[in-house]
Amino acid sequence: MINKALSILNSLLFPVLVLSMIEALDLSFLSKFGFIFIFLITASLKTYCMSAIGGGILEIASGEDLVFRVRGWNLRAKKFWQGFLAVIVMVSLVDFFLFVPIASLRPWRPVYFSLAAMTAAYVLARWAIHQKYIRPLGIPRRMPRLGASFWLVAFLACFWEVMAVKGLALIHTGNFKGQNIESFILNYIHVFEFIFCSLYILDDHPEIKEKFNSSKEIFLVNPIFAGPLNGIVFWFTRSYPPFFVVLKALSPKTYKFREFDQVIWQDRYYKSKVLVCITCFTSNSYEAYKIAKEFRKRGATVVMGGPHVTFFPQEALAFCDSVIIGPAEGVWSQVVRDHENGMLKEQYKGCATEADFQQVHEELLSSPPYVIKEFLETMRGCKFQCHFCTIPAIGGGQVRTQPINDVIELIKKVRPYYKSVVFVDNNIYADPGYAKELFVALKPLKIKWNSECSIDIGKNEEILKLARESGCRGLGIGYEISGQSSEKDQGGKFAMAQKFREYTKNIKKQGINIKAQFIFGFDSDNLRTLFQLWKFCFSIMPNKTVVSLLTPLPGSVVYREMLAQDRIINLNWRNYNCQSLVIRHPQLNHALVSYFFIFINLFFLTTTSTIGFLLLALAVILPTHGAGNWIFR
Repeated sequence: MINKALSILNSLLFPVLVLSMIEALDLSFLSKFGFIFIFLITASLKTYCMSAIGGGILEIASGEDLVFRVRGWNLRAKKFWQGFLAVIVMVSLVDFFLFVPIASLRPWRPVYFSLAAMTAAYVLARWAIHQKYIRPLGIPRRMPRLGASFWLVAFLACFWEVMAVKGLALIHTGNFKGQNIESFILNYIHVFEFIFCSLYILDDHPEIKEKFNSSKEIFLVNPIFAGPLNGIVFWFTRSYPPFFVVLKALSPKTYKFREFDQVIWQDRYYKSKVLVCITCFTSNSYEAYKIAKEFRKRGATVVMGGPHVTFFPQEALAFCDSVIIGPAEGVWSQVVRDHENGMLKEQYKGCATEADFQQVHEELLSSPPYVIKEFLETMRGCKFQCHFCTIPAIGGGQVRTQPINDVIELIKKVRPYYKSVVFVDNNIYADPGYAKELFVALKPLKIKWNSECSIDIGKNEEILKLARESGCRGLGIGYEISGQSSEKDQGGKFAMAQKFREYTKNIKKQGINIKAQFIFGFDSDNLRTLFQLWKFCFSIMPNKTVVSLLTPLPGSVVYREMLAQDRIINLNWRNYNCQSLVIRHPQLNHALVSYFFIFINLFFLTTTSTIGFLLLALAVILPTHGAGNWIFR
């Protein structure tokens, strides 16, 4: 039980950090309002976060979920805040009336807080489990048997808490922030105590765990892209993976789903005798393969799909039982049936039909609003055949349009909850006629929206005006090159390079923000063209500038060409993140570009975009005026 508690705890380091940051807040600037006012603010923040974290811990400990999810933060806080607030107030009042006025008792203050924390953890765990599970499920209440193991863990937790306080009190080194470290350690111990107590109490209520233990489970896995740091970054920025919706829509309703979206993986997530489906992009393929391999070791059945698997099915089959080539819509139902009958094939080739798309649409209509919001798609595919892009190979060069009535139906479902949405299209202007009809239909809904788009929308004043009137606030546009680049001779989208400034001006004139995306590393590129690219970015001044390195992504024409010319020098798929130079370039120094590209990207962002200028202004103003001094001690 201790090992499981530690495993859960180590997946909650970010919530523990949030609690510590709240306690580190310096609210002295509010002293004019009085001590009570400051206490109420601090207690409210702590209650909100502790109750939300506590509710998430119960979901993991009971088996209701395996991952702590930020999305349910408010709902959990709303359900449990009364109990947590009562405990915080009670502990604080005892401290105020006992240790503040009686100086002789103050040396015992750390002991009091350690005992109070352990007692509070047990009381809150019992109360919260009763509120969340025992009463709703009609389970008879029973008193957990507190054995020797419980008392031993309780004693050790209290002991280490006292030792941490005493030890850090002895450290006095310059600006050493002993209080901040103490706060993190104490919160770490307190969260462990709550986890341990929850597990201990739930052990005496097997009915609760049985409720969430299904014999038919499908694990949906979207692996993290670049290590633990990304796991923290994506906590609040990640979006719900569309393929989760697709597979849930096409699976029998008798299955229970477990979802893992770019989480820092824990051993406790693995399970035997389940069907695991893992999506795989090139840059996260190593992480996908590692997860697949470990699931198979434990007796699970693993199916992999996604762009990388579509282009390298044999590579993926070394780590899984079956692969899906192409879209899953056309074959997933068959995959599940074959799995149930013990007749799973090594390869399935997807070919989605309109009936499959309609089934997914119906699933979306019954999904929570946040899921619908993350899967609003009007068009799939792109009209251009760019040689560096994988979309032509994935979509077969075709553009599929979603029935406009279906799009409007979904937006009406989310409009009461969200006033701004993002269309996940590859190119919302892939079919100009369809785009015009769509924008007209969106106007009465009065929403704001963003999407990806090709630059040629800038030459159609009527469409641009309709886009703005329909609620368009921002477009991600792939320029890739500047107007001076010799790559424009390739034709296609690049043939419009001389018109880039004019089209950009037309788009911005309508009040539409632009996220400009560029690629550096074409054969004609060198340090001089990098400066030309910078001047071009500065002249159009987008809302945000993003520069990527030319990467031969599997499935693209560039990959085939580079492979044929023996110019690929790195097949470590983790480096295929569009931020590393993995080809032999005729004019660029590999080491120089690899080491400094992150600074090049940052330089472009901060000096050629409105967001960049804002970041620079904040970086100058805040330290100068000491604005951050009152935030943390």
